[in-house]
Amino acid sequence: MDSVVHLSPTHILAERPFTHPKHIPGDLETLRYMARQLCLTLQNPHMLPDIPQTILHNRPGQTSWTHRQVLAHPIHFREEKLFHIVGFFGQSRSQADIELAQEFDLTLMTEIPQHEGLASYSTMLLKDGNYANLVLFTSEEAQMGWGRSEAHASAVYDLSPGYYHSIRIYNGRLPHGIHHSDMLTLHKARYFDYDQTPMWRGVRTLA
Repeated sequence: MDSVVHLSPTHILAERPFTHPKHIPGDLETLRYMARQLCLTLQNPHMLPDIPQTILHNRPGQTSWTHRQVLAHPIHFREEKLFHIVGFFGQSRSQADIELAQEFDLTLMTEIPQHEGLASYSTMLLKDGNYANLVLFTSEEAQMGWGRSEAHASAVYDLSPGYYHSIRIYNGRLPHGIHHSDMLTLHKARYFDYDQTPMWRGVRTLA
């Protein structure tokens, strides 16, 4: 197992700019925005409250979706309860394997509904051309179960090394449910650098 570098909340690694703590406020605001958009979707009177569904959003002038919300188990949003969240930000390669990414996406869409404690999985296109993911879980056990899933293993071992230069993954909480999205907090950041062999890994406990 590769060693993990432990970073303080303010530790700066000049040689790995994707780990800079300056990214944290912007990443947090992006995840809160995605949570707010999920809340708005759930308030839509045309929503089917108990049926798994996928909602695609487009920006004006674009034909492909820019924000996808997969509501795997909408029933979990009925109560104002704690959600455990995972946020993902990847810095993709210019020559990324798009076909492999699409294959992974199909695996992902097939497997998500099988995880009862996975409430939703949102993906949004960012201004820099990369994507952010926000995943909501009903418990830490559900989050750990997803980490052991086939889709997750495929992402870690098959997709990520060739598709990304680096990634940031956050762990956090939404303590009082989706209707209080601005209360989303982050307590841990994990970093993966695929441009180094063996892969470099870091972890930062957030203040």
